[in-house]
Amino acid sequence: MTRLFIVGRGTVGGALLKIAEGMPEVKLVGVADKSEFWLDPSGPAAMHDGFDDLANRIGLLGSDVIVADCTAADSAQFHLVLLGRGLRVVTANKKPLAGPQAVYDSLAKLGGGAPGSRYGCETTCGAGLPVLGTLADLQATGDEILEISAAVSGTLGFIFSACGKGMSFAAAVAEAARRGYTEPDPRDDLSGADVARKALILARLIGRRLELSDISVRNLVPEALQKCSVREFLAQLPSEAGELDRLVADAAARSNVVRYLATVTPEAVRVGLEEVPSQSPFGALDGPENLFVIRSKRYQKTPLQIRGPGAGAEVTAAGVMADVLRLARTVSVTANV
Repeated sequence: MTRLFIVGRGTVGGALLKIAEGMPEVKLVGVADKSEFWLDPSGPAAMHDGFDDLANRIGLLGSDVIVADCTAADSAQFHLVLLGRGLRVVTANKKPLAGPQAVYDSLAKLGGGAPGSRYGCETTCGAGLPVLGTLADLQATGDEILEISAAVSGTLGFIFSACGKGMSFAAAVAEAARRGYTEPDPRDDLSGADVARKALILARLIGRRLELSDISVRNLVPEALQKCSVREFLAQLPSEAGELDRLVADAAARSNVVRYLATVTPEAVRVGLEEVPSQSPFGALDGPENLFVIRSKRYQKTPLQIRGPGAGAEVTAAGVMADVLRLARTVSVTANV
């Protein structure tokens, strides 16, 4: 029996809760949000005072509990405390792995890797897509990663896919916001910060030692609109996005399209706009799809491609549950040796 504690009752945490309730081999031992926790999710809640208190309460449930972090909080210390007490952690939250290099090193050491035997983090880069595990397996079997090119933002993927079909950048941003693809403030997506965090995780997995501040990131928010209200931003974007519209038009004149990509090599990491052929793998992406193109010594002539939905509560929650089951199997196998 796999004993699971879920932290975060948002869209991903809620979807994971539904999945867990339908799996007889998984026993849900508790759920928590920012200030309350439930030992019985259908029963009354008790208050907790931050991550330190929550870690103490979870620790009382036993070291065989697997904790799933479905928050967007700065929870690295929470993960370190849990791992240090012998618990296993699965995270959909990329912030701990995209923090300082020293923190990443500690997480990887305590977790048996990142991803590791006690630390699951597959969903931090591509929702339910099998990216980090694939990269780890390639390297564990002696392959060398030469380059990772990736479209990792479903929001920016939708926006530039729409631009490629003739929509203006401002109209595409407004449509993405209307459909719920963006954060409440679309500038959080357009800044490229989320893509940079994912690029950092990929880079660290292939051996790069660097900080988030070392990555060159193209911020798509016009300078004049970086400090105004969200309403003012959306209203004024049509008059400030001329440069981006020209980039898209110029690319179209060459039968190309514009995509927002992360490129990771052993020497460099960059995040920003790339002009690609419209019939290329990245050019053919439609809407909020993600694509990872992995070129290695073994996959040099024909790079490995992983493509699919890179966002969505259900696919992300399914990826979290897959990590939970993997960690449970690892412990089970170890116990039977």
